[in-house]
Amino acid sequence: MALENNQAPMIHHSDRGSQYIYNEYIALLKVSGCEISMALSGQDNAYAERINRTIKEEYIDHWKPKTFEQLKKDVDRAVEHYNNKRPHNNIGKLSPVDFENNWFNNPLFSKPIITIFDNDKLIEIGQL
Repeated sequence: MALENNQAPMIHHSDRGSQYIYNEYIALLKVSGCEISMALSGQDNAYAERINRTIKEEYIDHWKPKTFEQLKKDVDRAVEHYNNKRPHNNIGKLSPVDFENNWFNNPLFSKPIITIFDNDKLIEIGQL
């Protein structure tokens, strides 16, 4: 119904809900020229929503962009800061970039146990 009165979005993101993996729905998106972005599991969407909330509340709401162009620049600036400078409590108060660099390049780095749920089994990565 949305496509009857509106142009298809460039990208459609979904959380793998059963309505979004329905073959006819996916075919309609493809015919409409829409790129499909789909989480690997329903739980993946929670991580994306959490990051979106952080960028909105900790950056965009503070900067108050006035135009769409300003908003795009502010989002780029927020993502850059979030990934490269902002300390994250869950990864030892490091930025994600610093954490990743330590994980792969520092043999003395004490790797925490990271728990990943993939709907079928529990995967733990890091020191045991």
